[in-house]
Amino acid sequence: MMDIMRKYIRFDCTDAVTNDIESEFANLLRKADNVRHAFKENPLPLFTQLDNKEDLSAMQALGETIQEGAKRVVVLGTGGSSLGAQVLVQINGWGTPASGMVKASGPEMIFADNLDGQSFDLLLDEAQLAHTKFIVVSKSGGTAETMMQLSCALTALKKAGLDTAKHVSGIAGSGSNTLRDVAERAEFPLLPHADGIGGRFAVLTNVGLLPALLMGVDPISVRQGASEALSSFMEAPVAEIPSAIGAAMQIAHAGNNRNISVLMPYTDRLERLGFWYRQLWAESLGKDGQGTCPVNALGPVDQHSQVQLYLGGPDDKLYNLITAKNQHPGPKALAEACDIPELSWLQGRSIGELVAAEAIATFTALKENARPVRHIEMQDVTGHSVGYILMHFMLETIIAAGLMDIDAFDQPAVEQGKIIAKKLMSESSN
Repeated sequence: MMDIMRKYIRFDCTDAVTNDIESEFANLLRKADNVRHAFKENPLPLFTQLDNKEDLSAMQALGETIQEGAKRVVVLGTGGSSLGAQVLVQINGWGTPASGMVKASGPEMIFADNLDGQSFDLLLDEAQLAHTKFIVVSKSGGTAETMMQLSCALTALKKAGLDTAKHVSGIAGSGSNTLRDVAERAEFPLLPHADGIGGRFAVLTNVGLLPALLMGVDPISVRQGASEALSSFMEAPVAEIPSAIGAAMQIAHAGNNRNISVLMPYTDRLERLGFWYRQLWAESLGKDGQGTCPVNALGPVDQHSQVQLYLGGPDDKLYNLITAKNQHPGPKALAEACDIPELSWLQGRSIGELVAAEAIATFTALKENARPVRHIEMQDVTGHSVGYILMHFMLETIIAAGLMDIDAFDQPAVEQGKIIAKKLMSESSN
């Protein structure tokens, strides 16, 4: 069954499972069932976290405190401590070209997820500090980039004579760690990072949901969508589980030299999903000389920058197009503005209609050029549907790791780089 309709999302893999991988795909799908059953017997914290109600109350309480007197909220965190939250706040328009016009509840949201001296210096402008709140997020409690930003923020607040306890809060892993020590000393509140859930899988915890809540996204709706994806994973026959089909399909194509996976949404409000997926897939599966390379794209803009390669370049990619069926159509081109023959085809048509046509055109062109392409059609970009798609891709990643016989939840190469960077900083300060 290659075309599966769920309540709010359709997964069509008909043109993604090509003849050259059909046999290996079937074999991998059978193995995926074994992977699924192992997690049914021993559910991950990622799964059981969805039923947690206590953390929602704690988030709500802290969120109300953060919003008091805040015109800006700056999230200090990198990678999994930031990208998932960006996906969720984008549901309400954050980070889109029109974000300044979006009427979202709460203050302006800024994610300082990269480390850049000039950018962060501007964020610490003393004139704005009195109305700025910081949320620092680190599971380890010692992420180098985040600790550097926090240290600079605390310095700036102290210099401005502001109470750090009223301007800083955070999320940290349990046990003894640097962030907890700093928070105790500076007397600012911390929420606990969910145990057993790594950063790139933490989007459905307070890591992703606290910023989302501040931007008016309903965390309960997000978790309900994720729960529906999980229920399908746990209960449906393996041939009807979109995440199992996706994992088997991706690994089968990788075995046939298609080791690049392109994720291309056709809506601004899913742009950050591509960045989150890129980390999830790359950091979970790039081990022991294995893995496929995730590439994030955005339609229609990347039709002008990447599709030439997709159609005319090497056949080394699997394509995943995501559309939103009922998203806002936008304005229409009226006849009086299009009364020349060259623009007659635009008369009375909306921007949304053109985007939909271009998505279908890209899909059709890929199909006609014998490029494997999966179409994921969401009804709309809502907390529920985004929660579903986030859980779907986490499950797809976890199953793929099982098929590859690797650990999806560690990142030894990343840790190696962190150790070297800290050593270099220590040596240069002596």
